[in-house]
Amino acid sequence: MNTTPRSIEEVLHCLLNELERGSVPEVSPREFSCFAPEQLANHPSIGPSALSEILASLCASDIPTIERALLALNEPTPAWLGFKIVTDPALIINSEDTDIVGIMGEGEGSADARPGLFFANEDKEIVFSRPYSERDQLQMLDITRGPHMHNEQYAGVAWLSLPLEQPGRAFIFGAGEVPLWVARLANDMGFSSVVMDDEASYLAEERFPFSERILINYDAIPHLGISERDYVLVLTRGHMHDPEALIYGINTGAHYVGMMGKVSKNERVFKMAEAKGITAEQIEKTHAPIGLKFGAKSQPELGLCIVAELVQVRAQRRKSH
Repeated sequence: MNTTPRSIEEVLHCLLNELERGSVPEVSPREFSCFAPEQLANHPSIGPSALSEILASLCASDIPTIERALLALNEPTPAWLGFKIVTDPALIINSEDTDIVGIMGEGEGSADARPGLFFANEDKEIVFSRPYSERDQLQMLDITRGPHMHNEQYAGVAWLSLPLEQPGRAFIFGAGEVPLWVARLANDMGFSSVVMDDEASYLAEERFPFSERILINYDAIPHLGISERDYVLVLTRGHMHDPEALIYGINTGAHYVGMMGKVSKNERVFKMAEAKGITAEQIEKTHAPIGLKFGAKSQPELGLCIVAELVQVRAQRRKSH
């Protein structure tokens, strides 16, 4: 039971190859996740054909944008692949600024009424195949704050973005109720999730539609390819396999290892881990109890506090880079 979608790197290489051949690329909305139906549900101005229209507009002149995006995957500076979506060809050129928004480019609209693909990063670098207006520039850089920033600010155009950093993977040991919320929220926050359990029924696709799902034996956890940039979450059902999962997670060298549970339970697990060779220094680096502390009690709240800590740790890592 292992569902593995194409990585963003694989999708970008596919785009590059198709454009070099002069073909129209094909990409699933779920591979450019900002176009997934559930992501567009709150944005009625963006139709389901938006991604297809952008892909159909691409040509050889867009190759440098894709090449720059591929380079960004291995750079520490946060970067995004951006999408210009035309929702009204007439209004996009002539939409006016307001006193509230401020005047950008003496009231000019977008440079043209064509959809497009561009690159932007936090160093304010933009790569786009066509000239763009000052207002376009404003919104190209604004997408670094989120995939739907200020889409209602100007008429006739919308902007989406996809983060280009290699997404941190959240390896979730346990497929109970809290992991349902963790996986869902982690996906929304830009993490890819891998959910593991020793019971196949808990790993049903309808429970974790956006996650890779792996059936494991906790007594012999397989090699999972966890790297130093990944996150290990010990959330096993009933805490029954917390010791095995914690020991495994620590030994992978993952950037983050967290475990849910009360202090007294965690201390017992730590003693079991020490008996298996885990050092006190390694245990000190774990996040246990897992999650930010803001009074979370319910399962959705616990999922929120856990993913909030992942976001915080990721931001700290970016800052250190």
